[in-house]
Amino acid sequence: MSRNAAPVNTNYTLSAAAKPQPATLNAIFRRLSPLLKDEKRLVTQAFVAMLVTSASSLLGPVIIGHTVDSYIRNGNFGGVLTFAGILLAVYLVGLVASYYQTLAMGTVGRTVLFNLRNTLFTKLQELPLAFFNQNKAGDLISRINNDTDKLNLFFAQSLVQLAGNLFMMAGAAILLLSLNIRLGLMALAPAIGVLFLTRALSGWVKNKNLKSLQSLGGMSAEIQESLSNFKVIVAFNRLDYFRQKFDEANKRNFEASIAGGIANGIFMPVYGLALNLAQLLVLSYGIYLITTGALTVCSLIGFLLYVNSFYMPLRP
Repeated sequence: MSRNAAPVNTNYTLSAAAKPQPATLNAIFRRLSPLLKDEKRLVTQAFVAMLVTSASSLLGPVIIGHTVDSYIRNGNFGGVLTFAGILLAVYLVGLVASYYQTLAMGTVGRTVLFNLRNTLFTKLQELPLAFFNQNKAGDLISRINNDTDKLNLFFAQSLVQLAGNLFMMAGAAILLLSLNIRLGLMALAPAIGVLFLTRALSGWVKNKNLKSLQSLGGMSAEIQESLSNFKVIVAFNRLDYFRQKFDEANKRNFEASIAGGIANGIFMPVYGLALNLAQLLVLSYGIYLITTGALTVCSLIGFLLYVNSFYMPLRP
């Protein structure tokens, strides 16, 4: 594994340090791709492991439904034990794949963090003095320490998890529609409302998170300025002035963090409501189909399992 700092777009580094600008996801990946050039093998292996993990989760309801229909209803307990062993093997494979995925992307995240911090620090040494006059040292320290660590968390946890959740949801949606298209449409109907709500509020959530990061940088700048000039502050007896400035920065950070937390958590109850509503719709219509002979109890159980597989990735 290479430990050399990979080059990045220096214009981006300067502009990001001076004033955060909105960027598309594709633009962000293009700017960060040099940091991943030595980690492509691990990233590929992690994505393959993610596919195996998701596939094992999607296979579970199929095996359970087949076991109930073919063996439990007929009292064939030998077949039940056989397929129980198969189900255990599938879940064990998924467990091993999930562990390897976490290990691989954790390594990638730390490598990206190492390379990015080296690159940023090297770039800072090349900047003119006017740049440091316009930007507080504490704010720059916060960007190098705190903001880059969020990228580490993104690569170590969120990236492959996001791809896995999308694969899981797509697979569950296809299976729901293939098993019974009318029941499947009812199960997916709440997700459409969630999609529109997410698109409507995503800009507001991004804005609140950006303000939270900016307030954290401002508070770090106040702390650094106070500690750097502590002797001068004491000599001129201005402790009250710097205490007031820190109180204001701390209050701004507190309010911005609260607003960011509310924004990030606003979707969670909605996702839970969507899952419960989908289960209620499937149960209501599924029971009706069972009474008409168009659906079996075992199929309804499998359907509910796939409803959970579709909606659970939306929740934390």
